[in-house]
Amino acid sequence: MIWKRALTILSLAALSPWLWGRYRVLLLFYSNAPERIVKISNFQAHEIKFADRIRSCEDIVLVESEGIAIVGCDAGRERWNTVMGIFLPGPIAGGELYVYDYRGTDNTESLKAIRLVEYKPGIDFHPLGLAYDKPTSTLFVANHRHDGSRIDMFKLDLQTLTARHIRSIHHPAIHAPNSIVVVNDHEFYVTNDHYFLMARSRFLQYVETYLSIPGGSVIHVDISPNGQSDSDDHAVKATTVARVPFANGIELLNRTTLAVASTSQASVYLYSSDGANPPTLRYLSQITLPCLVDNLSVSGTGTLLMAGHPHAPSTTKFAKTRHICNSPADLAQAEPQMQKYCETGQATSCVLEWSEANGVKPVYVGTEFPTSATAVQDIKSNTVIVTGLYSHGLLVLKL
Repeated sequence: MIWKRALTILSLAALSPWLWGRYRVLLLFYSNAPERIVKISNFQAHEIKFADRIRSCEDIVLVESEGIAIVGCDAGRERWNTVMGIFLPGPIAGGELYVYDYRGTDNTESLKAIRLVEYKPGIDFHPLGLAYDKPTSTLFVANHRHDGSRIDMFKLDLQTLTARHIRSIHHPAIHAPNSIVVVNDHEFYVTNDHYFLMARSRFLQYVETYLSIPGGSVIHVDISPNGQSDSDDHAVKATTVARVPFANGIELLNRTTLAVASTSQASVYLYSSDGANPPTLRYLSQITLPCLVDNLSVSGTGTLLMAGHPHAPSTTKFAKTRHICNSPADLAQAEPQMQKYCETGQATSCVLEWSEANGVKPVYVGTEFPTSATAVQDIKSNTVIVTGLYSHGLLVLKL
């Protein structure tokens, strides 16, 4: 009897961190509902730009020296989202890349499309995470193509606004690529958000997500500089260096510290790297957050910016109805209840910053610009640009 009681106590003690983590996230599902969420606006001015031109932009990369941002958008995400399990029939629009000159003239000309060159799959382009290696002008794109997700590499010419496809990285270890951070011209990290894919088992992916099972992974990738074709998988060395529940955004805070977003844990994990190839990561600490963090970025002063989803249920409903709400023809044929939702339905957003000195501070929490995915900051102009997974345009904040 004593041993049974002791075993029960030890089991509860072992499970207590996990139980507390699940309770904390479930509490967010109540307190952060659109009608209850406490709205925060820690900025001087804001504007939603280009709402009539672009939508469903997931990631954005800042090139501060040029005063531009590279943006990946995908209107087709309304019908094809491999992470959230949206697989609808019918024509699916291809994604697009843009350059936003945020320091230039404030007009429609400040947003220009990038033309893809020598990209054989055509419109089957569905960008998620982006990373840019400025010394080599190489753009890395986590591309969720219909023939399998992969990392596509492009040579970016900012003068001609063209991205020439130079290589695809399709590797068994990179089965669900989400976010990318470049180490140098031949090394990068990429997250796999889940072990179980929605396309294979919706039930198992739900279990992995809501029980916060560490099926997601951080992969260190070393590519051969001589590889030039889709079939060069032999030139790729991919190594799993960490397991993270719903691994999402990833960033290097400095040369040795890696930050990884865990969406299902509403946290960011910090690791130290020994710099080897492949590296060994050592867990340092966990930053707990008031929302389900999506992507990460680092400002010029070393501040970590985080964007995410305060309320998962409303985000999911919002995502799964965009193919109707954004289509006049489908909306006209929809039931009155759906038409009303398309007119009044809301989803939440949060933008946070973190530094070791000041901890977590909110920048924006609200519903005006829904489904925030990434936030980047230009220090010189004191500007924060936010993308929205299923929103129209870009949110531009002046701090």
